[in-house]
Amino acid sequence: MANPKVKKIDKEYCITDGSVNVYKYRLLTEGFLVDEFKKNPIGFLMHNRDKGVVIRWEDFRTDGDKVFAKPVINLSHPDGEKTVNDIENGFLNAASVGKIVCLDASDDKNLMLPGQTGLTITEWFPREISLVDIPGNYNALANLYDINDNEIELADLADKLESKKNPNMKKIILTAALLNLMDLTEKSTDQEAETKLQDLADLAAKVPGLEKDLSDKSAALTAKETELNAKQTELSDLKASTITKQVADLVAQGQTDKKLTVEVAKKLEVAYATNPEGLKDLIAAMPAQTSVAAATTEGDVKDLAAFEGKKWDDLYATDQLQLVKTKFPDLYEKLKKEKYPNLKD
Repeated sequence: MANPKVKKIDKEYCITDGSVNVYKYRLLTEGFLVDEFKKNPIGFLMHNRDKGVVIRWEDFRTDGDKVFAKPVINLSHPDGEKTVNDIENGFLNAASVGKIVCLDASDDKNLMLPGQTGLTITEWFPREISLVDIPGNYNALANLYDINDNEIELADLADKLESKKNPNMKKIILTAALLNLMDLTEKSTDQEAETKLQDLADLAAKVPGLEKDLSDKSAALTAKETELNAKQTELSDLKASTITKQVADLVAQGQTDKKLTVEVAKKLEVAYATNPEGLKDLIAAMPAQTSVAAATTEGDVKDLAAFEGKKWDDLYATDQLQLVKTKFPDLYEKLKKEKYPNLKD
């Protein structure tokens, strides 16, 4: 029993013929996976999916390079009756494959036809086939998709083919910043870009050797710094040892010259531990005939040290001359002779 809601049109439409389309590529008839499309053989009017499914395709057959099928019109669709009328009255005479799923392509020259500049799609099937007023509809042919319905471009297919032939070659898209960094421009040739990339590769190959050389030099420098630090420490220790010995020798000589008692010698050795010159001047100002014991009763050693390095005029200017004369007469006489070397007693 016939279904009153559909009408099968007893007219064959050429679905595809493997010719070069308006975009200069072609769909290979042998690569049309008819069985894949038969899983859901639907179609629209003018590829307008928004208006819903109007057509179902049946009775597929291949004749040479052409594939034919007959449309079954959905009369429940608002445009169903009109579509039937347009077909029967000769106003819809063409079919067009839409949303083409490209599974494989080739740039083999042997597969190209006159006027073809693009690729040959060697394995494919459409998601829908519409009835159209003009075959080779621009909307239909403009879009290619992968098996996951992601839109792809012919340029992408060309790159994939190149990668298949040269698996080690990949197309690199350089941003404006990278072009500037590599001293290239948008007008630079592939050869110039390859030369720049090769220069970078050559430089990169030198990096491990440079890093090792830098590491070796750094290690040598560290060893030198360690050695220098050891020498500086040794020198500092030697200097400290020398100063300590000088102070000890001065104190010992002061005791030998009867200028220092053992107790005072110990105090001076601590007080002048890092100042042998000061200690030398201080002891030199102590006459041998004046005992340190007397000095400590008339004025302790710290008072005497306060006048270290001072001259007659210094003491005179600070009103300390009389104090020195009273407490340290020998120092007073010494300074007096320095001030007035020609003075007779």
